[in-house]
Amino acid sequence: MTASLSGRAAFGILAAALGLSCSREQWHVGRNVRAHDEDVAAALGDTAQQITEDLRPSDIPAIEYPHALRPCCAFGSDLRVELGRVAVPGVEIGNLIDPGDLGHHRYDNGYLSMQRDPRGFVSDERNGLVYTCRAGFLDIAHVRDNADNTLALMSAIARTMETGSSTEIPPQGASMRVRVRPIPPEAIAKYSRKQLAGALAQWLAFQLSIWHEIATFYGYASLADWPEKISAFSPEDLYSNQIGVRIAAGIVAGAGARSDLEYGVNFDAWLTRTLERLRALPLSSSRAAMREVDGAWWDSDKRIPDWTLLTRRNFVTGPFLHGWRLEDARPGTRGAVTPLARCKDSAPPLVLYVADGFAGARFRDYATVEFEVGDGLVAGGFPLPRADSRLVTQEDFPAIIGKIRQENAQQFGEGADAP
Repeated sequence: MTASLSGRAAFGILAAALGLSCSREQWHVGRNVRAHDEDVAAALGDTAQQITEDLRPSDIPAIEYPHALRPCCAFGSDLRVELGRVAVPGVEIGNLIDPGDLGHHRYDNGYLSMQRDPRGFVSDERNGLVYTCRAGFLDIAHVRDNADNTLALMSAIARTMETGSSTEIPPQGASMRVRVRPIPPEAIAKYSRKQLAGALAQWLAFQLSIWHEIATFYGYASLADWPEKISAFSPEDLYSNQIGVRIAAGIVAGAGARSDLEYGVNFDAWLTRTLERLRALPLSSSRAAMREVDGAWWDSDKRIPDWTLLTRRNFVTGPFLHGWRLEDARPGTRGAVTPLARCKDSAPPLVLYVADGFAGARFRDYATVEFEVGDGLVAGGFPLPRADSRLVTQEDFPAIIGKIRQENAQQFGEGADAP
C-alpha cells in the first residue's frame, strides 16, 4: 500500500514528454548538470535573479500538460484507515520521508496510469512530507506536480505569446482551461520572452493549485474511495506549491529543460539544493515535529478519511506565504508545542512573495483560469458565484475560500485557520 493513499492519484502518463519520440531515451550526464546555489536562491526570492538571454519560439519544445497527479499526503504520520465505519487493522500510512530518499524526478509521474508510459522507465520517485527549519513541513508531491505544471505552461505561453493560447487542463471536479491573450510585441522585446513566460506561467500554475484545494474540499477525489477533503488547504500545501513553481522557473531560466531526462536530472539537483537552503531535517526529526503538533494541527485519534483529522487549515494564497513552523504553533489539546532544538541556529524563515503582475502589468489582464464546475462539486455544496452559470475564474477564489473558512471555523472554532 502506498504511503499516501489519502492523496491525489494519476489520470495518465504523457505520450511523449517535451515533444520527443516514444522510444526509450538514453541520458548522458555532463559536468554542468547541477544547481548553482545563487540560481536556487534567486528562484526562491533570496536574491535578485539575472537573466541575460532569451528564447526563440522555434527552439521551444511543445510540452503536453501533465495528466498524472502524484499521491499527496493527509497531514499527520502513522495514520490509521477505516472503510465506511470499519477500522482496517494493520494498515498505517507513514506519510513522512527522509530528504535523502526522494529518488529521481520524472515529468508527469503519478500513482496510477490509464496508458502505458512509452518511455519505458521504472520510476523510483518517492514522495512524502519533510520538515524544514525555515518553512515547516513541505509536501514533496506538491512540489513536483507544480513544477511540472509550470514547465508545461511556460512552454505553451512562450511559443504562442504573440497570438495568445488556450490550454485544456485535465479535469479536477470541473472542466479546466487556461486562456492567455496576445502580449504586445514591444513588451516581449523589452522584457524578454523567457521572463514574461516564466512570470505568467508561475502565476497561472499557482492559481490552478488553489483550485485543487477548493475542489477537494467540495468533494473532488482522484480515487472515489479516498475523499480528499481531509487534506484540502493542509498547512503545507500552498507553500509547497509555490516552491515547485519557482523550481521549474529556475530550471528553465538556466536552460535546463531541453529534454524530459535533462529536466528530471536538473530537478533532482534543484530539489536537493532547495531543501538544503530550507534546512530540511532527517526522517527522525520530521517524526518528532509531527508528534509535536498532534492535537494542535491534526488529531491522531481520527482515521482516514475522516476530514476532521486535520484540525487547522492554511487559507493564505498571497501575496506573502509563510510556512507553518513549530515556533508558530499555538498549544493544542495535548499541550504546548516545543520547537526542535536542531532548528535553533537556523537562518530566518523564508517568506515567499506571490506576484500578481510583472513590470507594472497585471497578470489577470493577460491571462485567466476558467472552470466549468461539474455535478459532483455542486452536489457537495460548492457555492456557485452566479446562479445562472457554473463558470468560475480566479477572481471568484476569495469569496469561495471565505465560505470554506466559515465552515472550517464552525467545525473547529475561530482560529482554526492559523498555526
